Amino acid sequence: MNGSRRTFLSTVGSVSIGGTVLLSGCAGSDSDGDANGRTTDVSSGAESADSTATTETTTATGKQTVSTATIRDGTEQETTIYEIRSGSPGPTAFVGGGMHGNEESGYWAADAIRKWDIDAGTLVVLPKANVRGVRHERREWPPGMDLNRKFPIGEPPTNALAKAVWRAIEEYDPDLFIDLHSSKGILRREGDEGVGQNVFRSKHDEIVTSVDAAVGRLNDEYVTGYKPVYDFVHTPVSETKYDTTPMLVNKMRADRDVPSCLFEVTQDDVKPEKRARWTRAFVDSMLDSWGIRSSRLNG
Repeated sequence: MNGSRRTFLSTVGSVSIGGTVLLSGCAGSDSDGDANGRTTDVSSGAESADSTATTETTTATGKQTVSTATIRDGTEQETTIYEIRSGSPGPTAFVGGGMHGNEESGYWAADAIRKWDIDAGTLVVLPKANVRGVRHERREWPPGMDLNRKFPIGEPPTNALAKAVWRAIEEYDPDLFIDLHSSKGILRREGDEGVGQNVFRSKHDEIVTSVDAAVGRLNDEYVTGYKPVYDFVHTPVSETKYDTTPMLVNKMRADRDVPSCLFEVTQDDVKPEKRARWTRAFVDSMLDSWGIRSSRLNG
């Protein structure tokens, strides 16, 4: 784990405007394929009129700065990344939500997490990876385009939005990656094809330890009043049928060798607000384990 913050925006194709960074290097003629052909989402290269300046706040541990970055600027896929820098040495965590637009608890939680104070290192949050899917409340948007199937291992991402997300991750160079999802079913329930109440993870020692602690805390403090099958578990993704699936968590662990996990909370008999709360509690515990933020949430 690298104990110091890495330098962001050292690549060609990035433009800085008053603290907002426009990551346009992955735009251009690439577009998302859908079931009926190709879309016309092409970056204009124009600078956003809604640029947000870097802000600085004083926390219990010192000065904290928050910057924003825009990917796919000028297209319908334009979405914002938030970078919270503590001002103190420590690892960098990247938290993503909104990969699937019908999994609201993930992007609700990520949108709350981007406003958190941290104690050390850097927290990068992409709340709405597929902002069009979020707007349409669809897993796949455009129709037939599942963003989390556009990250093949050992190969470049396969559409413009996936390329832009991957380029941003490369530039932030995180030490920890967390992807927030939900599922209609439950992994351990017999006859159920869902994957909820599970954390798919890499095998890095750091992620095993931190995920185990987070899962234990969820089960002890949050998942109360439910049948035992609702207890969270964690699974090495490399030992499941999703081992080679072109998901971002797989590309992070295999291509970048980054401790990574994909959080799946069930939608079955759990209201969205509670799912989002469980999701926030998971991330809170993970950041605590990594020394980025001491836990501020209670069961």
